This record gives sequence, C-alpha cells and structure tokens, in this order.
Amino acid sequence: MRTLMVASAALLLASPALAADKFLPYQPEPYYPMSNGGWGGQYLGATLGGQRTRIDVPSEGTFEDNGFIGGLFAGYNVHQENLVYGAEADAEWSSYDQSVACGTRAAWTCRGYVNFQGSLRARLGVATDSFLLYGTAGLAAAHAGGSTTSPTNVSYHDSSIRFGWTVGAGAELAFNENWFGRAEYRYTDLGVRDMTFDVVHSDVKVTSHALRAGIGYRF
Repeated sequence: MRTLMVASAALLLASPALAADKFLPYQPEPYYPMSNGGWGGQYLGATLGGQRTRIDVPSEGTFEDNGFIGGLFAGYNVHQENLVYGAEADAEWSSYDQSVACGTRAAWTCRGYVNFQGSLRARLGVATDSFLLYGTAGLAAAHAGGSTTSPTNVSYHDSSIRFGWTVGAGAELAFNENWFGRAEYRYTDLGVRDMTFDVVHSDVKVTSHALRAGIGYRF
C-alpha cells in the first residue's frame, strides 16, 4: 500500500512537467548573421547565363546575336563591419557563333564567334545579414575570331586573344555559413583591332552584355 501511494505521488508531481514539455515552443534552426564577418575568406562557384555579343566591322556592318555562357569563378573577400571587398577571377565557355551575309557583299558570308572568355576583377560591396550587394570591375580577355567565305566557298579565317575591360554589379544571398547564390550583370568591351580575312578589316570591335546566375561555396 505504501509503495502504491509513493508511486502515485511521484506521478502527480511529474504530470505538470510532462505537460509543460509537451507545449514548449518550437526552437528554430540556428541563425548565422553574415554581417559579422561571414563573407570573408576564399570561395569557389559556378555560373550559367546568357550573353548578347556585338561585333562592329566598319567595312561590313554590325553583327549581333545571343548565346549561352557558363563557367567557374573563384575569389577572396575581406569583410570589415558591413563592407566587403576583394578580388575574383572567372573562366567561361561561350556559345556565340554567328554567320550572316556580309554587309557590303551580299554574296559573301561573314562569320564571328567568341568561344572562351575570362576576367580578373576587383569587387566592393555592402553586406546586411545574409545579403550582399556589390559592384565589380577589371580586366577581360576572350578568344574571338571570324571568317569570310566567298561565293565559291573559299574561306579566310582570323582569330586572336583579345583584351579589354569589364564592369558590372550583382547580389548574393547566403543560404547558410558556406553556400550562397548569386545573380550578376556585366558589360564587357574587348577593344578594337584589325582582322585579316580576304582583305584587311580595320578597327573591328567586340562588346557584350551578360546576365549570370550562380552558386558558390565559401571555405
């Protein structure tokens, strides 16, 4: 009888605690405030996007079309207060390859392409919690070329590594301490140079507008 009374008393004392545990509020996942230095360090990622490339050939006209781009990027950030700055490099494949009738010689075919491009840039941005808004500018390079083809199907080809500059802006969103997503716009100017096909075409200029989306990982 005494054992039964002790067990009953213990059960009565434990009941409020059990009930309290049942109605404890939900504990959310830990929050990582990125404004306290979380954007600093090295990172690596991949992007995919679209690019509108324009080739101005004074002797033949302007050639312009859309293409896909995709590649890798890597960089290093320094995070002080809400300010984030650093350097980044990228390397990308480009699908731009356009063939049209030459502007002054309709019986001829003019072709232009960009099949590889990259850049080395500085970045400067402002971080608020898990969001980073930044601007970027620096050196750009690409392998670009083209050809002219006569009505008798004889082709004359020229290509080179071109150098220029690029500038743009973007935003990044941190998913957790390591992973982040990115959206970016950049304008690139690869300068002017003479290109020799069947004849010398002077001051051929290559420019582009690109939109990229990507995902990255901070180490």
